[in-house]
Amino acid sequence: MRAVEGANLSSQFFFSFQITERIIVLFVVINSQEEVQGKYIVCVLFFLWNLLDVVRYTYNMLARMGIHYLPLTWLNFSLCILLYPLSVLAKAFAICVSLPYFETFGTYSVKLPFPFAFSVYFPYVLKMYLLVLFTGMCFIIRNLFSERKAHLETGNSKKKSS
Repeated sequence: MRAVEGANLSSQFFFSFQITERIIVLFVVINSQEEVQGKYIVCVLFFLWNLLDVVRYTYNMLARMGIHYLPLTWLNFSLCILLYPLSVLAKAFAICVSLPYFETFGTYSVKLPFPFAFSVYFPYVLKMYLLVLFTGMCFIIRNLFSERKAHLETGNSKKKSS
Protein backbone atom coordinates (compact mmCIF):
# COMPACT_ATOMS: atom_id res chain seq x y z
CA MET A 1 0.00 0.00 0.00
CA ARG A 2 2.85 2.40 0.82
CA ALA A 3 4.42 1.86 -2.61
CA VAL A 4 1.14 2.90 -4.25
CA GLU A 5 0.93 5.99 -2.02
CA GLY A 6 4.53 6.87 -2.90
CA ALA A 7 3.79 6.42 -6.60
CA ASN A 8 0.73 8.66 -6.29
CA LEU A 9 2.79 11.27 -4.46
CA SER A 10 5.49 11.23 -7.15
CA SER A 11 2.82 11.41 -9.86
CA GLN A 12 1.29 14.42 -8.13
CA PHE A 13 4.71 16.07 -7.92
CA PHE A 14 5.34 15.35 -11.62
CA PHE A 15 1.94 16.80 -12.54
CA SER A 16 2.52 19.92 -10.38
CA PHE A 17 5.98 20.45 -11.86
CA GLN A 18 4.63 20.06 -15.38
CA ILE A 19 1.79 22.54 -14.79
CA THR A 20 4.24 25.04 -13.28
CA GLU A 21 6.55 24.68 -16.30
CA ARG A 22 3.69 25.22 -18.71
CA ILE A 23 2.35 28.27 -16.85
CA ILE A 24 5.79 29.90 -16.81
CA VAL A 25 6.50 29.21 -20.47
CA LEU A 26 3.02 30.03 -21.72
CA PHE A 27 2.18 33.15 -19.74
CA VAL A 28 5.57 34.59 -18.85
CA VAL A 29 7.61 33.78 -21.95
CA ILE A 30 5.18 33.39 -24.86
CA ASN A 31 2.21 35.55 -23.90
CA SER A 32 4.26 38.53 -22.73
CA GLN A 33 6.21 38.86 -26.00
CA GLU A 34 4.09 39.20 -29.13
CA GLU A 35 7.12 38.65 -31.33
CA VAL A 36 7.58 35.13 -29.91
CA GLN A 37 3.93 34.14 -30.39
CA GLY A 38 4.34 33.79 -34.17
CA LYS A 39 7.45 31.59 -34.04
CA TYR A 40 7.29 28.00 -35.28
CA ILE A 41 8.66 26.68 -31.99
CA VAL A 42 5.46 27.75 -30.24
CA CYS A 43 3.43 25.59 -32.63
CA VAL A 44 5.79 22.65 -32.09
CA LEU A 45 5.58 23.11 -28.32
CA PHE A 46 1.76 23.16 -28.35
CA PHE A 47 1.72 20.09 -30.60
CA LEU A 48 3.97 18.15 -28.21
CA TRP A 49 1.95 19.22 -25.16
CA ASN A 50 -1.32 18.20 -26.80
CA LEU A 51 0.00 14.88 -28.07
CA LEU A 52 1.22 13.98 -24.59
CA ASP A 53 -2.06 15.08 -23.02
CA VAL A 54 -4.32 13.20 -25.44
CA VAL A 55 -2.56 9.92 -24.72
CA ARG A 56 -2.23 10.53 -20.97
CA TYR A 57 -5.82 11.69 -20.40
CA THR A 58 -7.23 8.85 -22.50
CA TYR A 59 -5.19 6.34 -20.50
CA ASN A 60 -6.19 7.93 -17.16
CA MET A 61 -9.88 8.05 -18.10
CA LEU A 62 -9.95 4.39 -19.12
CA ALA A 63 -7.92 3.37 -16.06
CA ARG A 64 -10.41 5.15 -13.77
CA MET A 65 -13.20 3.18 -15.41
CA GLY A 66 -11.29 -0.05 -14.82
CA ILE A 67 -10.41 -0.61 -18.47
CA HIS A 68 -6.77 -1.60 -18.97
CA TYR A 69 -5.81 -1.71 -22.63
CA LEU A 70 -2.19 -2.88 -22.79
CA PRO A 71 -1.21 -1.08 -26.05
CA LEU A 72 -2.51 2.22 -24.62
CA THR A 73 -0.69 1.57 -21.34
CA TRP A 74 2.54 0.90 -23.23
CA LEU A 75 1.99 3.99 -25.42
CA ASN A 76 1.27 6.19 -22.40
CA PHE A 77 4.39 5.22 -20.48
CA SER A 78 6.70 4.95 -23.50
CA LEU A 79 5.56 8.06 -25.38
CA CYS A 80 6.09 10.26 -22.32
CA ILE A 81 9.70 9.11 -22.10
CA LEU A 82 10.28 10.02 -25.75
CA LEU A 83 8.28 13.23 -26.01
CA TYR A 84 8.95 14.84 -22.62
CA PRO A 85 12.62 15.61 -23.42
CA LEU A 86 11.53 16.99 -26.81
CA SER A 87 9.00 19.26 -25.11
CA VAL A 88 11.70 20.44 -22.68
CA LEU A 89 13.98 21.22 -25.63
CA ALA A 90 11.12 23.09 -27.31
CA LYS A 91 10.52 25.07 -24.09
CA ALA A 92 14.22 25.86 -23.86
CA PHE A 93 14.32 26.95 -27.49
CA ALA A 94 11.25 29.17 -26.97
CA ILE A 95 12.98 30.76 -23.98
CA CYS A 96 16.18 31.28 -25.99
CA VAL A 97 14.19 32.85 -28.83
CA SER A 98 12.48 35.19 -26.37
CA LEU A 99 15.67 36.31 -24.58
CA PRO A 100 16.59 39.07 -27.09
CA TYR A 101 13.10 40.55 -26.74
CA PHE A 102 13.29 40.53 -22.94
CA GLU A 103 16.73 42.18 -23.18
CA THR A 104 15.53 44.82 -25.64
CA PHE A 105 12.23 45.73 -23.99
CA GLY A 106 13.25 45.13 -20.38
CA THR A 107 10.03 43.21 -19.68
CA TYR A 108 9.85 42.00 -16.05
CA SER A 109 13.26 43.50 -15.23
CA VAL A 110 13.00 45.52 -12.02
CA LYS A 111 15.29 48.00 -10.30
CA LEU A 112 14.44 48.58 -6.65
CA PRO A 113 14.87 52.02 -5.03
CA PHE A 114 17.88 53.23 -3.00
CA PRO A 115 17.57 51.46 0.37
CA PHE A 116 17.69 48.10 -1.37
CA ALA A 117 19.83 49.03 -4.39
CA PHE A 118 18.96 45.72 -5.97
CA SER A 119 17.91 44.97 -9.51
CA VAL A 120 16.44 41.87 -11.13
CA TYR A 121 17.41 41.41 -14.75
CA PHE A 122 14.81 39.02 -16.12
CA PRO A 123 16.94 37.42 -18.88
CA TYR A 124 19.25 36.17 -16.10
CA VAL A 125 16.23 34.70 -14.31
CA LEU A 126 15.23 32.90 -17.49
CA LYS A 127 18.75 31.55 -17.95
CA MET A 128 18.70 30.19 -14.39
CA TYR A 129 15.27 28.73 -15.10
CA LEU A 130 16.77 26.85 -18.05
CA LEU A 131 19.16 25.14 -15.62
CA VAL A 132 16.26 24.22 -13.35
CA LEU A 133 14.28 22.99 -16.36
CA PHE A 134 17.01 20.61 -17.51
CA THR A 135 17.78 19.45 -13.97
CA GLY A 136 14.09 18.78 -13.36
CA MET A 137 13.89 16.93 -16.66
CA CYS A 138 16.53 14.45 -15.47
CA PHE A 139 14.55 13.68 -12.31
CA ILE A 140 11.26 13.43 -14.17
CA ILE A 141 12.70 11.11 -16.82
CA ARG A 142 14.04 8.86 -14.07
CA ASN A 143 10.57 8.91 -12.47
CA LEU A 144 8.92 8.12 -15.81
CA PHE A 145 11.22 5.11 -16.30
CA SER A 146 10.38 3.76 -12.85
CA GLU A 147 6.63 4.28 -13.43
CA ARG A 148 6.91 2.58 -16.81
CA LYS A 149 8.72 -0.37 -15.29
CA ALA A 150 6.20 -0.67 -12.44
CA HIS A 151 3.11 -0.44 -14.66
CA LEU A 152 4.32 -2.62 -17.50
CA GLU A 153 5.68 -5.32 -15.17
CA THR A 154 2.39 -5.47 -13.27
CA GLY A 155 0.56 -5.71 -16.60
CA ASN A 156 2.75 -8.65 -17.65
CA SER A 157 2.35 -10.41 -14.31
CA LYS A 158 -1.44 -10.02 -14.50
CA LYS A 159 -1.33 -11.50 -18.00
CA LYS A 160 0.85 -14.46 -16.93
CA SER A 161 -1.24 -15.29 -13.86
CA SER A 162 -4.50 -15.51 -15.82
